[in-house]
Amino acid sequence: MAESLLVSEIRDPKISQKISRLLSEIHQLDMPIVKEPIWLYHTIQQFLSDLPTDIHKFEIEEDRAIFQELRSVCHFTEEFEELKKILATVQSPVCFTHNDFQPGNILRIKSEPESFTVIDFEYCSYNYRGFDIGNHFCEFMFDYKSSKEWPFFNVDFSSYPNKIQQINFLSSYVDVIISTQNQSVCQTNGITNEAVSSINNTNREELINQLIKEANYFSLASHFFWTLWSINMATSTAIKFGYMEYARARLTAYYLTRNLLLDTNEIPPRFNEDILRSEKNPFKNSYTKADNEQSSN
Repeated sequence: MAESLLVSEIRDPKISQKISRLLSEIHQLDMPIVKEPIWLYHTIQQFLSDLPTDIHKFEIEEDRAIFQELRSVCHFTEEFEELKKILATVQSPVCFTHNDFQPGNILRIKSEPESFTVIDFEYCSYNYRGFDIGNHFCEFMFDYKSSKEWPFFNVDFSSYPNKIQQINFLSSYVDVIISTQNQSVCQTNGITNEAVSSINNTNREELINQLIKEANYFSLASHFFWTLWSINMATSTAIKFGYMEYARARLTAYYLTRNLLLDTNEIPPRFNEDILRSEKNPFKNSYTKADNEQSSN
């Protein structure tokens, strides 16, 4: 028996280290599928092609209003081209990726509380390493389990992992890479683990810093991807979930992240109340309204 994690658990430093090792191991798998990184951009392009041209495809009036709001802010096709230009400036290796490494897909084994496993490889592909890590960091902000009322999720932008949390996650991630390299080199050259470790550890901090850059820039791709996915779901499923509210939350995070990365080079970006209520947030009116309604309740 197993149970999925809560968002509060992936924020826990000890659990974060354990599941980072899982992700690092996944990234080193050699899988018999297409190894070119075509999945991300191809899927986004498909989502763009499927964007509704008629707002009446949305059955819920509020969904129509949100879609019009999103379109008034984002010219999706043009923004996709800008996103590709931004990501082209970041070197991120291609590897086998899960692409949906979020709490609901990470299980704790009940008989072994310190053991975890990963499920739901529906979106797996060869993709940029930074996307998988950045996507996981984005999930720190979203709680899909606690809310029992519409829109059936909670978002806390301030919960995006800070640098200490990111280093905590990535340190264990890198340790798995170093350990694997050590074993490979030792088997090939017959030298001691200690000797190889001393060589690789000189580059450990440099690799962690590189991963921080990859993850935070590719978090943009995560937000953009799930924005479009959610719009598509709003017109194609009867599942009770605030897909358009979720799309707006992801697009809000996209623009805030983009502006902070490009304007201030702040890595990782920090989302405080001042920024969320400022002109830097193109959806500040919706955010302020929702926040005020939540406070009154």
